Amino acid sequence: MMMIPRIPQKTVRRLIAAEGYLELGMPHQALRELDKVTDPGSLTASFSFLRGESLKRIGRFSEAIKPLQYAADLLPIPHSQLPWKSLGACYRESGQSDLAETAEQTADEIASEANIHLRFEPLGSQYNPVVHHEVHLTINFEPMPDEEQAQSDEDILLENEETEDFGIDPEIE
Repeated sequence: MMMIPRIPQKTVRRLIAAEGYLELGMPHQALRELDKVTDPGSLTASFSFLRGESLKRIGRFSEAIKPLQYAADLLPIPHSQLPWKSLGACYRESGQSDLAETAEQTADEIASEANIHLRFEPLGSQYNPVVHHEVHLTINFEPMPDEEQAQSDEDILLENEETEDFGIDPEIE
């Protein structure tokens, strides 16, 4: 049996806090939380994405490329779509338009392959990506045998219910 190394709670809390700061449009605070993480362990992909996204949002585009590229490579489809999209923006902002187009095209291919539509909704002065999944469910109902159907769930509930006396007589108004 393979043992999965345990991630310290402090690390998990810091990553959650960083994500929260990013959602609130506070990338400097997010980066401060991430700087305190010594070893993200099996959460390295998430850590890298949050770090790259924080750097991107404070305008340190060329610095954001390495962690975003790492996250894009590590995260499985469809989760790698956001790092690719951010990577495209960082390449574009640092004057590497060919790489920007490749990254953006990769993000779009992932989106259409996984049928995920990315839209941006305003949150304060920031724009945060919101992923919209389309889910189709099929539910099959099997008919109940006649003898079970005769006794409804309500009858069963009333049979097994213990009555409590709260000193209130429902007959008296």
